[in-house]
Amino acid sequence: MRLEVKIYNEKIKEMRLNKYLSEIGIFSRREADKLIEKKLIHINDKIANLGDRIKDKDSIFINQEETIKKYFIYYKPYGEETTFKIFQEIRYEPIIRLEKESEGLLLYSNDFRIIESLLNPDNNIEIEYLVTTKEKSTPRVKTILERGIKTQEEEYAPVRLVTLDDENRQILQIILTEDKKHGIRRMLNALNLTILSMKRIRFDFLTLSRLKPGSFKELTDLEINKLLKKLRINN
Repeated sequence: MRLEVKIYNEKIKEMRLNKYLSEIGIFSRREADKLIEKKLIHINDKIANLGDRIKDKDSIFINQEETIKKYFIYYKPYGEETTFKIFQEIRYEPIIRLEKESEGLLLYSNDFRIIESLLNPDNNIEIEYLVTTKEKSTPRVKTILERGIKTQEEEYAPVRLVTLDDENRQILQIILTEDKKHGIRRMLNALNLTILSMKRIRFDFLTLSRLKPGSFKELTDLEINKLLKKLRINN
């Protein structure tokens, strides 16, 4: 099986291949290096070498053995590092990581095709967070986030929707379709808001449902088919 991962981030001028694959949750840097050494990874039409760098619009091809693809949702507790998990005695990797200080929904799978599709903002996959801040938010916060914001680190596209709690202006629900690393934290910091807690509660139609922190659930065939259809992937 030959997996293709395309890069859709214009802010990536250059980055080491192993670091990029680690940051998007496919492999650890050590695992990526092992595959590079075995000549199993290509950048565009060339075999990758240790130390190679990638940039926006590059295509990365990874040769893997065909395996039965499985998908799980997991409730990551606050304070837990996002790393691989062993479900049913098989190792699975996290799809779109959560920082240690956040909690909530993680998607685990051995189907790395879904990473590319989730990272592609053109697919409009909604990702929803519930955020509590130390300071009270104002309608101006909602306006700026829905318009798009540029911080010291990066420029962020408009979020899909911001909902302010009428009774408690310290609570925000934020829906976005491009979930960049530390994105919400950096955007709110730029608006002088201090995050007290942040929970990812939804990947499109997938929710935490009745999951408790530290527990997981395997997706049903119906959920898998619906997910792959949303991501425009052939089952």
